[in-house]
This record gives sequence, C-alpha cells and structure tokens, in this order.
Amino acid sequence: MSLFRKLASRFDDWLDRRRMADRASEEQDEPVVVVPYPGFGTGSKIHLRGSVIEESSQEKPPFDGGLLEDLAVTTKRFLAEEIMGATVIVTYGGATVTCTTDSDGFYFADLDAEVGEGWQEATVTLKDFPGRDQAPLTVASPFLVPPAAARIGIISDIDDTVIQTGISEPLRNIRTIVESDAGSRVAFAGLPALYRALQREGEAAVVNPIFYVSSGSWKLFDLIKRFMQLNDIPEGPMFMDDWGLDETRWFKSSHGKHKTAMIDRILGTYPDLDFILVGDSGQHDAEIYAQAVRDHGSRIKAVWIRDVSSDARDAEVEKVIAEARAQDVAVFAEPDLLEAAVDAARRGWITDADLARVRSDVAAQEAAA
Repeated sequence: MSLFRKLASRFDDWLDRRRMADRASEEQDEPVVVVPYPGFGTGSKIHLRGSVIEESSQEKPPFDGGLLEDLAVTTKRFLAEEIMGATVIVTYGGATVTCTTDSDGFYFADLDAEVGEGWQEATVTLKDFPGRDQAPLTVASPFLVPPAAARIGIISDIDDTVIQTGISEPLRNIRTIVESDAGSRVAFAGLPALYRALQREGEAAVVNPIFYVSSGSWKLFDLIKRFMQLNDIPEGPMFMDDWGLDETRWFKSSHGKHKTAMIDRILGTYPDLDFILVGDSGQHDAEIYAQAVRDHGSRIKAVWIRDVSSDARDAEVEKVIAEARAQDVAVFAEPDLLEAAVDAARRGWITDADLARVRSDVAAQEAAA
C-alpha cells in the first residue's frame, strides 16, 4: 500500500508543477496571497505556519443559502490553487527565517527570539514564487505566548464541540461541511461564555490559553475564524490537518494520530501548565483523551466530552473514560457542558457569575428548541 501512496503522491506533485507551468505560460493574473494561521510560542521560541494560495479560492459567495451554490464554493475552496516553491520570509524582532512552501502550499517557520507575553505579531513576506512576477506582499502573523500567570490550558476540539456539525449523522454533517456562510453555523449554548470565563479565570485580563485541535482541513480555516468572531468565542492557536496526498496517507491523517501528536506537542511546549481536554463522543476524542491521561498523568485535570452520539457509542465512551476517572481525573460526558461548568466553578476556574451566564445560555437554547 505504501508504494501506491508514494506513486499517487508523486503524481499529485507532478500535477501541481504542471499547473504552475500552465499558469505561467497562459499569463494568468489571479493575485497570490499569504494566509497565516494563529501560531504559538514561548518566551524564546516561536512556531508559525501558513499557506500561499491564489486569492480567488477565498472569494466570498453572495450567501443566498442554496445547497448547489454552497457546494460549488466549498469545492472551489478545496481545489484551491496552492502555490508550491514560493519564497516566504518570516521575521520577529531581529529574528528572520526564509521558508519555501511545500507541494500543498504550506510554509513552516520556527524562530528563536526573545518574545513578550500574550498575543504578538510576526511579519510574513511573500517574496516571490514560480510562474509569475508579483510585487512582494507582507502580512501580520499572530501568535500567542501564554502569560507566566497562566494556571491552566484548555485543549478543545472544534466540530461538534464548538460548532454543531452533526458529525455522527453523515447527511447532516455533509450539509454543514459545504455550508459556505459562517453565520449559518451554530455554536453550542453556553460554550462561548464558558470558554471566555476559563480564559480569564475570573479576572479582567486574559490569562489562560485555549488551543484548538481538530482533524478538520485547513481549507476551512477562514470560515472557522469568522464563525468564532461572530459568536464571541476566544481565539487561540489552531492545529488543524492538511487534507491531501503524500507518501504516508491517502487523503488525511487518522483522527487519533493527528490529535494525539498535537496534544503531545502542546503539553511538551508548556511543561508547567496543566490542562483541560474538551471534545465530543462522535468520533474518538474519548479514546484520545484517555491516552493523554495515561501519557501525561496528573497534568490532565479534567476531560469534558459532549455527548452527541447514539446509546451504543455512549456505552463505549463510558468504558473508555472509566479509566480516567479511576486516576482521579474529573470526567463529564453530557449533552451540554453545564455540569462541567459547575465543576469548574467549584474548582475556582470560573466565577459563580460566569456559571450563571452559562446556565442561562443553555436554558435559553433548550427553550427555543
């Protein structure tokens, strides 16, 4: 099987090179842009990632709500013209690194630099790329350095944890995936208030970092970013997946492999932080988080699983999380996060006023259902 993957990957790369050559020969003039993703860092190290694509792949639709239009826009998004071989220069302070985008248009930059706390901005410059001349383009690339005062980090899934996608219901999930209007997607009741409360831990200043780990595609990044802005959900570094062919996979990484690797990376980057893990029962978050408890022990302070699955799957989840409970980890598997919020207030992670807001939001959505 690995031989077939290798051949498919090489064919995909050949198609990318052929497409770039065609673009140059036909003198196509679609603007090429840099899309930086929210990065993360420490006081001495910065980790950034982004992509270089043709701007037309991010054109916004008129949003008339039609399924065919949504499908066309989403297809265009997933077939975006990714620019391989582009030269990207990333700078912060006196540190500079030059990157070359890979066959999927991604660049990766690690910088050694003295960095302040909180949200910072590096500078990313698209210097040039094969196939056509374009003036250099510079954009800001945000990244987060958790403050020294942070006591706990939150690692959150996105689909069916933050956004209602119906991932355990295939037809509903497909409709949500192709939905091209961020405003039409729905947040779970109480979650924005709970995440904001956890982030500031009852204080006026933002302290605790939230990391979003998902096996969803980076090609949906702008939609998710807009969704979070519309629903007042705290921003945070994002760890999504690259859906494409390479020599190790056909289309995307396995859900468990990707998320486990990202969780390990986050905990390894911040060895002084304990963590809350938030996910759903629709895929394998329970199994992934139980493994995190085994691997990282007492650093995992709570596991919150939103129950979005059938009774048969619920029984599987209960068996998996029993092990975490046996290690004295607070585990909640409920349709909403209200009981988790009650526990968070009991621990002092959120205030009683925060809990009241979460309770009110959940009650309002239940009344409207």
